[in-house]
Amino acid sequence: MRDDDETPALAIYQVLRARGTAASAGELGKAAGLDQDQAERGRRRLERLGLIRAQDGVLEPVDPDTALTRTMETYHATAAEQARSAVAVRELTDSLLTVYRPAVAREASLVEVEYYSDRRQKDRLLRELDSTVRHTSAAVHPGPVAPMEALDASARQDAEMIGRGVRNRTILPQSAAQLPHFNRHLRELAELGVEVRLIDHAPYDLIIYDSQVAVFLTGYQPRAESPLMVVVRGSALIQAQISVYEDLWLRAVPYEPAAPAAAPGDTELTPQERIAVRLLAEGLSDDQIARRMGVSRRTVQRAVTKLMERLGATSRFEAGIKLAQDPEFVRVMRRK
Repeated sequence: MRDDDETPALAIYQVLRARGTAASAGELGKAAGLDQDQAERGRRRLERLGLIRAQDGVLEPVDPDTALTRTMETYHATAAEQARSAVAVRELTDSLLTVYRPAVAREASLVEVEYYSDRRQKDRLLRELDSTVRHTSAAVHPGPVAPMEALDASARQDAEMIGRGVRNRTILPQSAAQLPHFNRHLRELAELGVEVRLIDHAPYDLIIYDSQVAVFLTGYQPRAESPLMVVVRGSALIQAQISVYEDLWLRAVPYEPAAPAAAPGDTELTPQERIAVRLLAEGLSDDQIARRMGVSRRTVQRAVTKLMERLGATSRFEAGIKLAQDPEFVRVMRRK
């Protein structure tokens, strides 16, 4: 059936029901505003559906329930032949369901877990996974922040994956974005095409390759000679980790590169930002400050960034120490 046969068929059927009988499909088509080709296609469709019949040289409509009953009668009339062929189908189905399908299900549900403690083995496997991923790489690294040389090596690997057409997503710690060298790393990732989001807290370090392999890392630990890495393969556990990752992705905040650093004298805080600084000096978190002021967390973070510039601090922690050591600064900011 052509997709546009139903419309002329319905138009002819409605005209026929209104009239009761008609001499030809052409007559009905003309009454329905159809051309000859449309009228003929509509008539053939109604015949296949059993919705018209020829009686004494004229066409009569058949009720849809009657047509449905006749269709079922035709089906039952051919059921005997179908039953004979159904025996063969049943034998094939039994083999597929009882022999082959369980075998595939057992294979798909098999969980393979590998442990790596040797740094060279771990690095080699990560390089292999990075170089063989074809579709997606989804990572979450809660910290601590790796040294710059490790970040540079990671960015180079990300660039290679992006070049192969791999969709590369990563979730990184929001607190580390205040560190100048890490903020440069974030900007580099964004420029490469990596989708970056920031989060306050993540449960563990995880990379998922092509929705097939999950790698759990201990994270960067300067004092650890052999950090443990666990590699999991198997549909059951992988799907669970994909769900965890997607939940973290939804809760994370998209990274937006900060504007270029302001020149000296261009970091004057707005009244709203000065209030945020005062509350920060009182020990409130970003979330608490945002709720207290009725603003977004991004507004609070912007104020903290400006504060760090004015204090010459390289981290939020250092800014807090300098504020505690110079309460006069807070009083001045409050009066402005």
